[in-house]
Amino acid sequence: MAPVFEHADKLFALLHSLVRRPKKGEFPEATEGQDGLPVVMLVGYEASELAELADTIDKRSCKEAQPPRIPHKLIDVSGVLATMNRERPDLEGDWRRAELYRRVLVELAMEFASPSNSPDARVQFRRFGLVNWLLETNNTADPLRGQPDHELLMRLQTRELQRRGFFRVLRNPTTEVALEGRAPWWAWILGLHVLPVLWFRAWRAVGPEYRWLLRQPYMAPRDPGTFAGFALRLTQPRFEHENPEQVGKLLVNAFLEDLRVAYRRRIWRRRAWRRTTYCVALLKGVREDNFGQQLIRSLIEVRIETGDFDPLLVIGTSRTHDYAGPQWGQLEDDLVMNWGAQFVAARRGRSAEDWYLPVRIPATLDPGTDAYTRHSKNLLPKLQFRPEPSPRWARRRVTALAVVLAVALVAGAVGWRLDPAREERWEQQHCKLPRTDPDAATVETRGAECVGVAPHGFAFGSQDESLQKTLKKIDEQNRAAEEIHRDAPDRPIVTLVHLSALLSSPGTGKAAGLLSYAREALQGVASAQKRQLNRTGSDDPLLRVLPASAGLNMQYGPEVVGMIAKMMRTDPTIVGVTGLDQSRKATITTIHRLTRIGLPMVATTLSADTLPEASPLYYQVSPQNRREAAVAAAYSKHLVADSGGRLKPRVRVIYSADPTDEYSSNLRADAATSFHDAGFDVEQQAYKPASPSSGTPNAPEVSEVGAGTCHYPGLVFFAGRSEDFDTVLSAANDSCGRSDPPTLLAGDDIARLAANPDRRGAYPRIPYDFLDFTQGVGSCDEPSDLYTIMQTLFPDECNRVENSSLDGHAALAFDAVNLYLKAVTTLPGSPNRMPITPGAVWKALGSIHGDSAFDGESGSIDFGGVVDRQVPLDKLISVQRVQGPKRPKQMGFCGVAGRQHQNTWCPESEAVQAQADALTAG
Repeated sequence: MAPVFEHADKLFALLHSLVRRPKKGEFPEATEGQDGLPVVMLVGYEASELAELADTIDKRSCKEAQPPRIPHKLIDVSGVLATMNRERPDLEGDWRRAELYRRVLVELAMEFASPSNSPDARVQFRRFGLVNWLLETNNTADPLRGQPDHELLMRLQTRELQRRGFFRVLRNPTTEVALEGRAPWWAWILGLHVLPVLWFRAWRAVGPEYRWLLRQPYMAPRDPGTFAGFALRLTQPRFEHENPEQVGKLLVNAFLEDLRVAYRRRIWRRRAWRRTTYCVALLKGVREDNFGQQLIRSLIEVRIETGDFDPLLVIGTSRTHDYAGPQWGQLEDDLVMNWGAQFVAARRGRSAEDWYLPVRIPATLDPGTDAYTRHSKNLLPKLQFRPEPSPRWARRRVTALAVVLAVALVAGAVGWRLDPAREERWEQQHCKLPRTDPDAATVETRGAECVGVAPHGFAFGSQDESLQKTLKKIDEQNRAAEEIHRDAPDRPIVTLVHLSALLSSPGTGKAAGLLSYAREALQGVASAQKRQLNRTGSDDPLLRVLPASAGLNMQYGPEVVGMIAKMMRTDPTIVGVTGLDQSRKATITTIHRLTRIGLPMVATTLSADTLPEASPLYYQVSPQNRREAAVAAAYSKHLVADSGGRLKPRVRVIYSADPTDEYSSNLRADAATSFHDAGFDVEQQAYKPASPSSGTPNAPEVSEVGAGTCHYPGLVFFAGRSEDFDTVLSAANDSCGRSDPPTLLAGDDIARLAANPDRRGAYPRIPYDFLDFTQGVGSCDEPSDLYTIMQTLFPDECNRVENSSLDGHAALAFDAVNLYLKAVTTLPGSPNRMPITPGAVWKALGSIHGDSAFDGESGSIDFGGVVDRQVPLDKLISVQRVQGPKRPKQMGFCGVAGRQHQNTWCPESEAVQAQADALTAG
């Protein structure tokens, strides 16, 4: 029968609240980061009554707890001391206390690990077991002899092998007999001798108990510096003059660490979540002379010194005259709350006394009295502890079900991944790339084209070897930039997306001219990247380039912007976009989409007047169509004046009827205005392009328009695309012959055709002029930053033909990239470095004007210092003449190009016009 005393029910309710583990965190639950279980001391006058109370807690409250049984052990400290005195009379002084610690902890460990507890409640004592085994090695009938360190390791190896089922079976005599004569000699030696030794050596390095032993704070484990040396110290501590107090604390800490590991909640350690009660150590008869009080104090000191929570509730009983701790409380008080408040308030200044929760146990009531009946009635429902059930998701059945489902999902996923049809669909959707290709996830098949972003050198399915080499070179330089950044973190790394069209073109026939400009623009980008890699300044930015393709006529530009937006979420170094081919409706939509994601743009060849209105984040390095038309009209007027009457002041403006071709429509309108203002009679001729969009009205075929240029007395100004101009030249070559070729002047888009020597030589009887945004078609032999680097990076391209020439698009792309780099270098550097963001770079781009103007390969770039000006002032425009396969000849230029002077026939300077407009507005 349980002892009945005043407020006995409150005592058992108190103990119940301490035994129950919170669902989240540890006790006390409301003080995260300040966890700790008190040491409950039951203090009374009569030893027999305290013993009866301890037995009740042991047998009724913990053993019969439902569900499940609480891991607990009742230990008579005086009884353990008496047994120790009989068995170890050789111990003296503080070594007797250390031995008592060991024996008490061994009994607790054996009980907490015993099968009497549920499988989820058992604890493995690997660390304590190792320490205890080492301490007891010399207290046997077979102590260490000879070379003690070697013999110790051999015994430890035997111990570890016996604890492992595989090695235990392998070294069993029955197994040896069964395998004798059947297994080859090398397998015998490997299995019985080599493998066990290798496994033990590996386990000594990675086993948690071995690693912990050399890292724990007691007994200076780094002396002498090896595991064998420290283990040998533990086998003979008295002879090595060790401190018995440190030995005792090592034992306590090893015991508590095993409990900590078993209770440590991790999502993958579901058993720890099923431990819903703490382990209970009941110490009966705690006194100073039986070392019980010292054991409790050492446990508290270990808690303080390690700062770790341990899931052990210690309940001690002590008579009033044997107790020497803090003042006890009365059961009618809220003892747990009072203790918790004091414990949390102490924080880092806690002393050993702060861990005690002493409780005064009143005298037992006499049966038959009213008080006995009343308190007995209140006590009965409190006697049996009722732990909380484990979380549903952590229970064994749920775990087993989760494992089965996980295995099924993995099997299904593996089957799904290995499905040939699925892989075939993937490759069809991702430009024939397997999943393992690093570029596969960011490229897509759209119709007959491959579009997207390819950071790792994929050529978007193009078979053009020069393009493939160019993209591989950019990939190599990207990796070089990342490596330099790792070695020199102070050099910031910025990433630009170069967005092109037609990268998946086959690169043959007329398509070769269409592809050459995109390839050479990328070569210009790669040259700017290489130039930056060659710099060695501590703050010089490093550049990564992400080539991107938007397909024919930029029609998939918005979809590619979506891919770029996803990449920006994981790559904050992306700060801008270059490229943006062809002034079409799809290009304007792409600009709108880039504006939505906050990326500034520096276009290389775009020239339509309306583009700057599409976005405040938009800049370009080329002039606008209105400036191009003005130069064309001024040059044509000069030609008429010098022709001696052969040319009439008439002009036929040929343009594309495609309503989506913003470039051709805009250049046609600007040309009509400029030629009219220059005194020309203007007629306009539309044609149906080779690849018209839906909604293109009926118009003559390109070949028909080309044949109709024969015998025209004035100039023919072509405001269309290079692929269509190729057809015009073919028709004129066939129809007009050498005797009466038309006088042709074409817009800047024709530069991509003129850069291809094969296409230049295709129509030798039809010379023509075209407008170019650079100082003519460049050569790798020229002494400049761009072409010197290109000779190094792309020697095959430079040596491809004897009369080597390169499209001016390389210079424009080179300047666009360097414009970004110039903007980045204007941002404040170390030590108060401004974050390099798209917004910061955009603002810095607008500051490039006046003395800070950029003198590029394609001419001077000066944005005028006006907030809404996004086009360079007086950007260079040259006139080039093509006559057969020879390199084009420059006929003159207008604009700012270093210290060179423009031709006298050029139109009025834009800078002068801007000043005049400002004065007029003022």
